[in-house]
Amino acid sequence: MPDHLTPNYDPSTPLRLLIVEDSPADQRLIEEMLIGSSITTEAVASLAEAEARLSRGNLELVLLDLGLPDSQGLDGLIRLLAEAPGIPIVVMTGLRDDELGFEALRVGAEDFLQKDWIADAALIKRSLRFALERHRLRLRVQIAEREQEAMALERIGGVAKVRISASAFGLKPLRDSDPTLFTEIRDTYGQILRAAAERQVYQVQHPISDQLRKLADQLGFVRASPRDLIDIHSAALEIETHSVGPAHERLIINEGRITILELMGYLASYYRRYYVGSMGIQARGA
Repeated sequence: MPDHLTPNYDPSTPLRLLIVEDSPADQRLIEEMLIGSSITTEAVASLAEAEARLSRGNLELVLLDLGLPDSQGLDGLIRLLAEAPGIPIVVMTGLRDDELGFEALRVGAEDFLQKDWIADAALIKRSLRFALERHRLRLRVQIAEREQEAMALERIGGVAKVRISASAFGLKPLRDSDPTLFTEIRDTYGQILRAAAERQVYQVQHPISDQLRKLADQLGFVRASPRDLIDIHSAALEIETHSVGPAHERLIINEGRITILELMGYLASYYRRYYVGSMGIQARGA
């Protein structure tokens, strides 16, 4: 996928758009509006076809009609977000149906267009381009924030002149020193990963941040290191992605990247509270 947020980004780089629209006339109109632009198109007429096409990858954008033969309203949007969580979706609503459009934004769409706007070529191009820009920028900001939290683990070592690591505590990896506890924490973390995926797909509320804070406190209490967190994450991810479809697997992996960084940030906060400035840190089980 072209990187739209770097100084070397060329706006003429073709973007691949999937049009999900059951009206052949509207399909043709949208395609005609985009002729001569840097957006290449392909079209399908049902949600089932869209899901099948998205599973093959190689797309940057989706333009989705919310009124399809096999899907009405927000159901189609929710299903496509689950199928391809990394691809921005712009939805098309009925005439003057702003309320449905705003609800689609709350669910996860990047933008919405009313059907009577699709004859405006400049508006369509701008909406699609801006949707992709917003999507990628938001992901970068979110990941950057989590990475800053994770880097706090290293900064703590500089402030206290104590590196927060297994070697500093004189510890073996948690999976070796206490396999039972490792399994318990792995399973708890796996439940959090599942909840994060459900939140993304169904827009349900789960107290994920609270659960991660509690887990970080438990890990901090037993002097867990960043290496332990990676071990826990990898083991849980292997279990949670076993025997699931490719779309669900991608969703869990994507949510897992954010979740592990958030957990690292909370663990860093724990060490700030309890260990920065401490002159004597006792090894686990000593």
